[in-house]
Amino acid sequence: MSRFRRQPPAKEPGTIMIVVTEGEKTEPGYLKAFKEIHVLPHIKKSVFKLRIIPGIGVPKTVVDRAIQELEDLQGPLSGKDSVWAMFDRDEHPEFREAKDKARSKEVHLAISNPCFEIWGIYHYQDWQGPIERDQCQKELERLCPSYNRKSGKVFIDHDAIKNKYRDAMRRAKESLDSRKREGDPEGNPSTSVYLLMEEILSKVEELKRQNEEP
Repeated sequence: MSRFRRQPPAKEPGTIMIVVTEGEKTEPGYLKAFKEIHVLPHIKKSVFKLRIIPGIGVPKTVVDRAIQELEDLQGPLSGKDSVWAMFDRDEHPEFREAKDKARSKEVHLAISNPCFEIWGIYHYQDWQGPIERDQCQKELERLCPSYNRKSGKVFIDHDAIKNKYRDAMRRAKESLDSRKREGDPEGNPSTSVYLLMEEILSKVEELKRQNEEP
């Protein structure tokens, strides 16, 4: 299987972000839409490479693949490149072990509890009480008519992704803060997907400033 390797420095050094996802459609679909809206219009592909590796499976497998991708980035990361593991809490075995392993290897985490759809809900409204996966998906269907889990239509509301992502980030952060105060960090409901979005946007702004410099 081919790997994504850092090439020797060219005229434009480039920044690489790799996101390894549990899901095959839902998370990659959102990330691709976010990339099209918030990255590609501002940054050339040669300057910022955002690569999505979908459908890798359970958290342990996702983390192992993310570690492989990190090791395959040639040379020191120099603070520019990063690899993320993106998965749900659900009832996965070895969930805590996967988290600990990722952190020990400097792989970043974007975890949703109970599932990624809670991040979708936060684009429209807050949700503080515990919620099961099925209920979470049904609520997102109510809020986003284009999303339908039974027919395989994933959460790709371009208007929400373009105009409501900052609301989602704020609600996600507040929810995580609430879980921490309750003594259950990353408890239900919560998502750290906003950290990934913040990192993407931060890279875009940094590279835009560099391109504008004389």
